[in-house]
Parts: sequence; structure tokens; C-alpha cells
Amino acid sequence: MILKHIQNIVKENIIIVLIFSLVLFITILFFENSKQTKIDNHLAYLKQQYNFQYKTIYNNFNRLAQNTFYGIINKENIYNNIKYSYKKDQKTQAFYREKLYNLFISDYIRLTSFDFKQIHFHFPDNTSFLRMHKPNTFGDNLSNIRYSVVKVNQTLKPITGFEIGRIVHGFRYVFPLHDKNLNHIGSVETSVSSSFFESYFEDTYNVDAHFLTKKSIVDAKVFQRELPNQIISVENNEYYIATEKKEEEKLHFITNNFYSKEELQSIQTKMSNGENFNLIKKIDFDYIVVNFLPIANIEGINNSAYIVLYKKSQIIQQIYYSYYKLLTIAFLLTVVFIFLIHLKYNKDQASKQKDHILSQQSKMASMGEMIGNIAHQWRQPLSVISTAASGIKLQKEYDLLTDEVFFESVDKITESALYLSQTIEDFRNYFNNNKQKNPFNVVDVIDKSISIFGSSFKLQNIKIVKNLKDITITSFENELKQVLINLLKNSKDAIGKDGVILIDMKINNDTISIFIQDSGGGIPKEVLPKIFEPYFTTKHQSVGTGLGLFMSFEIVNKSLNGNIKVKNNSFSYEFKNYTGALFTIELNKAKL
Repeated sequence: MILKHIQNIVKENIIIVLIFSLVLFITILFFENSKQTKIDNHLAYLKQQYNFQYKTIYNNFNRLAQNTFYGIINKENIYNNIKYSYKKDQKTQAFYREKLYNLFISDYIRLTSFDFKQIHFHFPDNTSFLRMHKPNTFGDNLSNIRYSVVKVNQTLKPITGFEIGRIVHGFRYVFPLHDKNLNHIGSVETSVSSSFFESYFEDTYNVDAHFLTKKSIVDAKVFQRELPNQIISVENNEYYIATEKKEEEKLHFITNNFYSKEELQSIQTKMSNGENFNLIKKIDFDYIVVNFLPIANIEGINNSAYIVLYKKSQIIQQIYYSYYKLLTIAFLLTVVFIFLIHLKYNKDQASKQKDHILSQQSKMASMGEMIGNIAHQWRQPLSVISTAASGIKLQKEYDLLTDEVFFESVDKITESALYLSQTIEDFRNYFNNNKQKNPFNVVDVIDKSISIFGSSFKLQNIKIVKNLKDITITSFENELKQVLINLLKNSKDAIGKDGVILIDMKINNDTISIFIQDSGGGIPKEVLPKIFEPYFTTKHQSVGTGLGLFMSFEIVNKSLNGNIKVKNNSFSYEFKNYTGALFTIELNKAKL
């Protein structure tokens, strides 16, 4: 019985149902695409930002290493100690090793303050001569474990990059050593620990950073006694978490069941390919953005290590919040639509015996007007969004898009989208006394309201003349902006082309008066008393629904505790006489 009743309602209102369904589908699709675009743009920005910061740190240490080598190390009194020790007896080597250590210790201590952890001198045959950080450990041959040292002693060219060590992994900057006659006498390494990069990202970006090293490389290079201390990464079991002090590892957002099986498989595949990627995880009410930044080692293996960065994202949270809010609004509109359809059906059935045809036409027109009422507040912001988006696309296609135009257009799109959301929210909330008030500048709100219309005033040759006074009040900023936009739109529509809109302010004690005067010819006297009634309009249905002024009246009187009124007024501007509607908004600071 219920199903048949629903079928009858749909059958008799098939056109409206189809139109509403199409509009609802397009709207939801737009919301989904907009949400995903915003998320993708934010993720791309984070990926680019982290990658840029990594390269900046790496390059800074590279410059510091070069300055250290050419300014401090590459001197005769330093490298002669290595030259005179090579292939000498242990006593001779010990003498020059101690001499070199004493010569360099003050410089080494100073370099450690710049986060250089190792200064390591080697003979031409890759044998360790002096580790400044471990002066008592020497004489071991590095040929099988230190690619960087072998490469430099073979090619006699500097080399830089990440390298996994026996105990500590780090970024190596290795230089060949020559005496004054350009004879090769060995090499020297300066390095910074991978934990510095991890700590830097955590301190700079307030993230949880994991430095991962490839398990197959670590197993082949580290001391066997160190292998039991390696921690298998939760992100990928083919990697270890590289940390010098495991108890200081920050596991803010991660547990053993943090990732699903599918996510782990995807992560492993992308890391195997050395990809720079990110993903989003929702934990309770937080959205965590996880960035995987690949680190190529000194041998050119592009996935030898990864920096994994976990960060709570307020931006992603806001994007989802706005998206779900818009879906809720769409759902509420659907409920309203269903209710109205049902109401219309019942009324149609009750009036069929009297005048079925006339009643049907009347109700269809009424329903179309109600849908127009809901869509009325969206028309202008959607136009702004469409214009800004197409402008960006066109300028991008012709390579004319500048940062200024891009950010200006994006700001307009963002502001209009927020206005769309806020407008629908106001349909339900402007009677709510629990809304939060915030301080704002009235002049800023007026300027933002004007900017919503973009270049439409210029295209219609309508001049905006402002005489404003700087004042800050505490109230509902978006609602005052909605009123101003409604009034400006009415003035624009009334003028059509070639006119002027004067915006003036007066402050008398606690009373703030905002005047909006247009040159649109005024409002017919017989309709002035009805101008703020709901659904009353002097325009054609395709242009206006009458809801804007009604909403403005309700907002000013009930939400802002003020008053709004209108009258026809004649005025002069630039030696020309005009007549038009003068809207006055009166706000009392004590009642806000």
C-alpha cells in the first residue's frame, strides 16, 4: 500500500522528481569532485614542501662539508700526517694519528655543533686511519662495506649521498686527499646522522618522523651484533626503523594495526618502485596525512631509505567537515523536497474534484517556485565559481596564469563555496540563539560582500562609491555579509546597466547605520509595504523569488537585533540626478 502510494506520487510529479534528482546528482558530484580536488592539491603541496625541505637540508650540509674540507682539512699540516703514516709501522702511525687528532680536535668539536657526527680519515687502500668520534678504533679495511670510500679512492673525485654504515646510517660527504704535488694520499669523510633529518622534520613541521632503511642493505652491512637491535618497520616489513635511540622514537599516530592489509600491500609496492607518495588515515576524529619520502643512497638505489612523516591535518579535516555538511544539507533538501512533493500530492488529490487542471498547474508552479527559492541564494556564488575556474583554465592553457591571479581566483572560489555552505546553514540556523559571535570589522565585511560579485559591476558599468567609517563589532559576520550581498544584488538587478550604488555609514553613539542607495528608479509605492514579505517579488520568476529580502529582514531583526527599512530617495552624483531605493541597516552595538 505504501509502495503504491509512493509510485502514484512519483508518477504524478515525474518531471519535478527527475529535475530534482538530476540537480541533486550533479550537486553531489560537484561536492565530491571539489572535495577530492582540494585533498589532492593539499597532498601535492605537502609532498612538494617536504621534498623541497629535504633537498634544502641536504644541500646545506653539502655546502658546509665543502667549506670544511677546503677551509680546514685540505691543508698541509693536516694531510701530511696521513701521507707520512701510509705503509709505515704501527708506532709511526700511532705518532701521526695522535698528532692529527690533537691538531683537528678543536675544529671537530666545533663541527659537531653543526650536527656533523663523524670526521673519518682513510688511507688510499681504504683502511681507516683516524675516526675523530672514535680515535681508538682504526686499522679496519672498509673496502667491502663503504662504497663511498672505495669510489673516492678509485676515481679521486668527491662523492655525496646517504649510506648505511656498520652501526649508524648517515649522509656522507667524502673527498679525496692530495698533497701539494697532487699525489693521492687518501680520503676523508664528513657525515651527519640520519637521526638529524628525522629530528629536524619533527621539530620544524610538528610531525612524527620515521627514518626507514632497506632491510636487505642493512643486513649485509651492519655488524652482526647490531642486527638484533634493528626494529622491523610497521609500514613495510622489508624496512627497519633507523634510530640511534629507540626509546626516543615518537610513535604518535601508529600502532601495529594502524594500516589495513590492502594499505600495507600498496605501500610495499610503491616503496619497491621508489615512489614519493602519501595517504590519509582517519583515526577517531583526526585525519592523519602520511608522506613517504624516498631517499636514494650513494650507490644510486632510489629506495634505500624512506622518511615517513605523520601529521594531523586540520585542512583535510575541514575539507571533510565541509563535504559532510554539504551532504547533510543535500539530504535535508531531499527530505524537504519529499515532504513538499507529498504535501503537494495530498493537496492535489483533495482539490481534484473542484478544478483538477487548474489545481495541478498551480501546484506545479508553486513547487517550481520553492525549488527556485532554495536555489536563489546559490545562483551568484556558483556564477563566481564558474567564472573564476574557467578564467584559471583559460589563462593556464595560454601560459598566462600568474600566482597573483591564481591565488585571487582560488580565494574567490573558496569564499563563494563557503558562502554556499553558510547560506544553506542559515536557512536552518538563523533563528538559533546559540551561534557563536566573533569580532569583525564592518568595512571588511562590506568589501568582501562587494568582491563576491567580481567584475559584474564593471561589466554592467555600475560604479560603487563608498564612504565608510572604520569600526569593529562583535556579532555574526557571515549573516551581515549575506544581508549586504542580497541588498547589493537587488540594487544591481534594479539598475541593470549604467548606474551608481552609494554605500555610506554613520555612527551615532552605539548606533551604526549602513546606507545602500542605488540609482535603479525606486520601488513602486504600492509594493513598498510588502517588500520584506516572504516570496514577494517585483521581478519575473526567472530573475527573483523574493526570498532574499525576507531572509535579510529576518537576519537583521532576529539575529543581529537591528532594523532594516527601505524608501525611495532622490539624490545627485557627479552633477547628475538619480532616483532609487535607499536601504538602511541600523545596528545597536549594545544589543549585538
